[in-house]
Amino acid sequence: MSTFGRYWVDPIQLQEAVAHEAESVMFTACRYIPDGKSRDYYTEFDDLADVEVRFLAAMVMAVGLDEGVVAPYPVLDSFALEYDGPLNDPGFLQAAGKALRTEITGMRRFPTSPPILAVDGAPFMYHHQSLNSARLTEVFLAVSTDDDLMMRGLHALLKSRMVAMHVEFAEEANYPLYVALDALFSLIRRHIVKMGNPNPSSYDAQIFVHDLFDEEQSGTRFFEEFYDDRIMTMHPDNRYGIFRHAPISNCDFHSLFEMVREVYREVAILSKIASPPRHSP
Repeated sequence: MSTFGRYWVDPIQLQEAVAHEAESVMFTACRYIPDGKSRDYYTEFDDLADVEVRFLAAMVMAVGLDEGVVAPYPVLDSFALEYDGPLNDPGFLQAAGKALRTEITGMRRFPTSPPILAVDGAPFMYHHQSLNSARLTEVFLAVSTDDDLMMRGLHALLKSRMVAMHVEFAEEANYPLYVALDALFSLIRRHIVKMGNPNPSSYDAQIFVHDLFDEEQSGTRFFEEFYDDRIMTMHPDNRYGIFRHAPISNCDFHSLFEMVREVYREVAILSKIASPPRHSP
C-alpha cells in the first residue's frame, strides 16, 4: 500500500485476506486463486486480483454515511508466497513483511511510482474512527468475485479515490466514478428485472434506491442531480454547450462518491441475501 492512501488504523484479519503494518510498510495478503474463467477480450488493466478488489472495496465500504472516507492506494508491486496456513498467523505476517522489505530493497521502480515506505516524515494516514469489523466482514462476504458487473464497478470506485488523491487530476477522478455509477445503475436494474419489471427505467432505479434506505420518494431519475454534470463532463460537445473545462466542483465528486459507496454496500449485501446458496457437486 502507498502512503498516498487513507487506511484503517486497526489490523484487518479475515480468513481470505489480511491487512498488516510493520516497520514502515503496510501490505495486504490475500489467498490468491487464479481466475479460471477464460476471457473473450484482451486487457492490460487487470493488475489487481479479484480477491484484492473485493478486499479493498470492503475496506472502503466499511465506512458509514457522513463518516469520512477510507481510500486504500494499492501499488502494482506484488509477489506470491507459497503458504497454506492461516493468514493472520504472526509468524506468517512477520515473514511476509520481511520478504516484502527485501523485495522493496531490490525493486526497480519508476520515478513516478507512488511511495510505499512511511519514512522521512511520511507516515500512513488513518481514518479517524475505529474499524467496524463486523460491517467490513459482512461486505467482504457479500461481494462475489463471480459477478463481473459488480467487480467492474468496485474497481472503478477504488480507482476514483486513488486519482482524487492527486489535486492535479481532480477533474479526472470523476471519470472512473461515473463508470462506477453506470455499473451501479445496471446492478440495480438487474435486481428490478428479477422482481418482475422487464424494462426498468431510471425512475424505477431511483425508487429502488429510496426503498433500499427507507427514504421518501423523490420522483426523480437515478442520481438525477448528477446527470447533467456527467453529460457535460464526459461529452465535451453536448446539448448544454461546449466547455473548456468540466463545469463541476470538488464537492460534487466527494458527495457523489459517498452516495455511490453507500448504495454499493447495500446492493452488495442485498445481492448476497437474494442469491441462493451454491452447493458443491
